[in-house]
Amino acid sequence: MEIWSGGRSLGPSTAQQRSVLAMLLLHPGRTVPLDRLVEAVWGQEPPPSARNAIQGYVSRLRRVLAGVPEAELATSPPGYRLDLDPLRVDLYLSRHLVERARAAGQDEAGALLRRALDLWSGPPLAGVAGEWLRETFGGPLEEERLAAVEERIAAELRLGLCREPLAELPVLIGEHPLRERLAYLLMAALHQDGRRAAALEAYRDARRRLVDGLGIEPGSELQELHQRILREEPEAEPPAAPATGGPVEGPVEGRVEARAGAKMGATVPAEVPAAVASFTGRAEEVARVSAALAGDGPGAVRICQISGIGGVGKSSLAIHVAHALAGHYPDGQLYVDLHGASPQVAPVDPVEALGRFLRSLGVAGSAVPTDLEEAAGRFRSLTVGRRMLVILDNARDAAQVRPLLPGSPTCAVLITSRRMLTSFDGATQVSLDVLPDGDALALLGGIVGDGRIAAEPAAAAEVVRLCGGLPLALCLAAARLRARPSWQVSALAGRLASAHRRLDELRADDRGLRASFQAGYQDLKSDADGVAAARMFRLLGLLDGPDLGLPAAAALAGLPEERAQRLLDLLVDARLVQERAPDRYNLHDLLRLFARERAAEEESEPARRQAVERALHHHLATARTAIEMLKPAYTWRTEVGPSSLTRPGLALETNEDLRAWVDAEEDNLLAAVGQTRGTPAAGLGVALAVTFAVPLYSTGRWRGLLALSEAALRAAEHTAEPFDEAVVLGDLGWAHVCVGNQIVGIAHMNRSLAIHRRLGNKRRAAALLDHLGIAYRGAGRFDEAADHHRQAIELMDDRYGQGAILTHLGLVYQRAGRFAEAVEAGVRSVAILEETGAAVDAVIALANLAEAYRLAGDPGRAVAHHREVLARYRAAGHGGDYVEAESLWGLGQALSESGECDEARRLWRRSAAILHGLGLISAEERHSIDNDDVPAVPEVIQRML
Repeated sequence: MEIWSGGRSLGPSTAQQRSVLAMLLLHPGRTVPLDRLVEAVWGQEPPPSARNAIQGYVSRLRRVLAGVPEAELATSPPGYRLDLDPLRVDLYLSRHLVERARAAGQDEAGALLRRALDLWSGPPLAGVAGEWLRETFGGPLEEERLAAVEERIAAELRLGLCREPLAELPVLIGEHPLRERLAYLLMAALHQDGRRAAALEAYRDARRRLVDGLGIEPGSELQELHQRILREEPEAEPPAAPATGGPVEGPVEGRVEARAGAKMGATVPAEVPAAVASFTGRAEEVARVSAALAGDGPGAVRICQISGIGGVGKSSLAIHVAHALAGHYPDGQLYVDLHGASPQVAPVDPVEALGRFLRSLGVAGSAVPTDLEEAAGRFRSLTVGRRMLVILDNARDAAQVRPLLPGSPTCAVLITSRRMLTSFDGATQVSLDVLPDGDALALLGGIVGDGRIAAEPAAAAEVVRLCGGLPLALCLAAARLRARPSWQVSALAGRLASAHRRLDELRADDRGLRASFQAGYQDLKSDADGVAAARMFRLLGLLDGPDLGLPAAAALAGLPEERAQRLLDLLVDARLVQERAPDRYNLHDLLRLFARERAAEEESEPARRQAVERALHHHLATARTAIEMLKPAYTWRTEVGPSSLTRPGLALETNEDLRAWVDAEEDNLLAAVGQTRGTPAAGLGVALAVTFAVPLYSTGRWRGLLALSEAALRAAEHTAEPFDEAVVLGDLGWAHVCVGNQIVGIAHMNRSLAIHRRLGNKRRAAALLDHLGIAYRGAGRFDEAADHHRQAIELMDDRYGQGAILTHLGLVYQRAGRFAEAVEAGVRSVAILEETGAAVDAVIALANLAEAYRLAGDPGRAVAHHREVLARYRAAGHGGDYVEAESLWGLGQALSESGECDEARRLWRRSAAILHGLGLISAEERHSIDNDDVPAVPEVIQRML
């Protein structure tokens, strides 16, 4: 198996990569779950590192595919998807040529079939790792190739060309002695060549092989040909081969007549329930399901599965599509609710479902088999050749579904299940998400009346938000409004606003959201792994963040990561948890409320508290590692909170690792700090806030720092620790300064300074004086700013701190127009910081010195320093943050003053892109910078310089 482009082979280079590529190519344009890729490489016994290894193989395949135009290997949870034109793959091109041959005239068919067979080289799936792929797919693919060979030989015989087939067929029969069609073709070729006795001998040889090998007589076609040869009738034209692998070709006239005659007396079931009147939206999903079921499919039954969390509208979508496609299935539609996740109803046994189907197809009740295999076989026999749609609604698992599948490629099956059933090869998977806001409002209005929604648009939007866009929740909420015409929409929104009451409110008659969730939750507990997964689900409900990574989930549950991953996989399969990206998990808001309810019922208060603390310990450990990477001088912050932690953090090794962690966890850590308020974990919340503040500030997330510090201050009110309060007040004040609220920031920092002085913390007091100087500079009060910086230098007892304060004093001199003093302070600051080994701080001080040189009328030196800043900063693995943006802007200003305007504009645009990405300038500001010849200095940079 190889990828070719431009006449040369690009790889892949290993059997394992070929296995992954094969699995993706066998399902082009469809998501292949990660577990299926693992199975493709290692079968049923993968190594512990299998998932990581697959990610590595995918990464290498992406590099190989980079040389192939219009081919993309995309991440598509819960796995990967290969998007490309199928006709660029030899297998699908071969199928296409076979289909063309079936529709072509006799003269053209043989040539098309030879072209199709020329695309096959060696045994199917040669060179892949392990045996699973070959055992699973190799047989069907080889059958497909042999069928094409037989069709090509038949085409040659129809043209009277029997010599080459006579040389080829004995070899093929030697390889496949029990294949009746090859025997048929050999007899026909010998008869056509005038060798009647040899043709009869060929029949006797074939019969002997079948009787000895299988204990059966030859089939009717072979026997009929034998009789025609005995009667010396003209040679028969070889029959068309059955369709395999590719799209099903239209039947010949004789078969149309036979099928029509059979259908006249057959029962035509029409069992699909009534369409859901409130069905709204889902245009893309309707199109995908319809295309999977109505279009020409492979030479096997077409299967489409709709999956998603409870209440997301799987059954409604299936019923809607089934009604729309009724004309495509004139032989009927069978429907069964398998009750795989129905509250207080046992799942339907497959043999019971088959009994219903058989009775629907006209089998008398007394004649319905009670044995599962016999009933399944009878069902397949009755559906062969009939165009029928089978809807298997609310399935529990693949084992329940498998016996209910028809065998004829003229049939199609539509399955709904909370679980994604991935073991049906070739099945189209459609995973439903919640409704977008517009469709959710339309659903609400369709039930209660558009007038009530239009009268209170804000309240209606709030109901949609509180229902999380979940169709069942929206329908239940709308049912309550419809039953109470006197209620305003805002009254319902008020009821739903209470997290403790929300699930109680979302019920109507015998339907309720809690019951729907409970069915899936209870279904988990069928074995030990399921019981453990149910506990994981309960604990996930204890955290408020939007999602969490695998390490945090493992910490929450107190489990090794490998074990936690297994349990999370079970929850994802059960659709109780979503995996938005590999190893990142989240719960729908309403499922989180349900999980929290279950935790309150089934977990003790100490167990719940300890679980949250384990997760906080994990985050705190990672934040402490981040401080050590970014600002060794700030390691005093790691002393806030417990000295020993029960769970390890992430092993951040590079600045890219750190930025990725901050990107992923900013909202989660803000939520974690917020939920510690008024709890025994408040001290942990403060510790997490004061450590995470450093990477937030360093990456330019100042509004995030402001929100974090506000949450930390609320938590600190419950710790009774003055030092905690002082640090948090200082961070809160600094965050206000960063976003331009200098006066508010000064007030908070003065409170912090007073506490530090009362506690005798001279170094912290010096740092507060320095920050106050920066705040006064931003407020334009330069004398006060310089005085605070000088006080800070006198109080600071280490060289690093003095060097850092000097660069801030230099900035005051810049703003005050005292440029010579600014240069002097900057030169001293850079020297001290380099002497103390503070490389990053020295680079920042050098950037400030560059600006001082520019303002002092020396743009050439400013350019040189700015270029040095950018080179050193990037060499240290930094970039994409505020420091780089500020230096790019400063370099642009210096170049502009030196007459290099084109490069200056390019640098300003790069700076604006970074600032906009950090949320520090608006889209309008960025547009202005991108289009002005000499744009104004962004306000955020003016504040910081």
